[in-house]
Amino acid sequence: MDSTWYRGVIVGVDGSHESMAALRWAAYAADLHGARLTVIAAHPVPPEAGPGLSNLAEDAHEHARRAADAARERLGTRRPGGQDVETLVLPGNAAHVLVQRSTVDDLVVVGRRGLGAFDRALLGSTSSALSAAVSGTVAVVPAGVLTEVPRRIRAGVGPVDEPDVLGTAFTEADARGCPLEVLHITGTDPMSSALLDGDPLASSWREATTTDLSDRLARWSDKYPEVSYTVVIRRGDPITTVLRGLSQEDVLVLGGRRRSAVAGRLLRSVPDAVLRAAPCPVVVVHAHRQVR
Repeated sequence: MDSTWYRGVIVGVDGSHESMAALRWAAYAADLHGARLTVIAAHPVPPEAGPGLSNLAEDAHEHARRAADAARERLGTRRPGGQDVETLVLPGNAAHVLVQRSTVDDLVVVGRRGLGAFDRALLGSTSSALSAAVSGTVAVVPAGVLTEVPRRIRAGVGPVDEPDVLGTAFTEADARGCPLEVLHITGTDPMSSALLDGDPLASSWREATTTDLSDRLARWSDKYPEVSYTVVIRRGDPITTVLRGLSQEDVLVLGGRRRSAVAGRLLRSVPDAVLRAAPCPVVVVHAHRQVR
């Protein structure tokens, strides 16, 4: 196990059931990787003082303080990662605060709320904004997750492994002692796939892509020989195909592209669409890691 993979695990809490599920998952991740756990409760601050705004600001701060206290109480005497837990109550939008506190090597964990598409665009989503804007790795945990030890890790990979989804997937499969399924999606619909099958250039490209994936898998398998993995190649819509067959007992690992927080809310990228619908924790990777 690569015990230094996470320099620190950060979890955002707001007192909700969803954030407590994220806290439990983050504490377990910190234990697995020997990492320091930091609990952050953020509260919005009005841009300027005005009638009634000071009371709203005080209420928001008090709510965040109670959320931090609830997290400390939930952890009790636990010391995830074998280290003291740092609990912070910080001013600002939750997504912005968590992005600012994260670094390339940090894992940021948040719970997932069930906002509809309209509410999501207007009110925003911390998980959506983080998956778009954070520089490192984000884990979005739905409240229904019952265990931190998954039955399987599924990694959705493309023709180019940047960011490094395979490195994260192998690390987690090794740390959690579960099998790894590497899912490679080669086409979007039967008609276009049939046309590509008849194109010699497309066939050569597909063969080169498969060879490259095999080479990358071999490198990570050499580093983590105890990890049992299978490769599944499917055609279809990326979102539907990635979600097919997932349960609450899985963990899904995907690559993400950094965008602004607003774009992360309004644009439906594959990672964003998947994390809104997945029944299991979704780990979105932005940083690239090298095999050592």
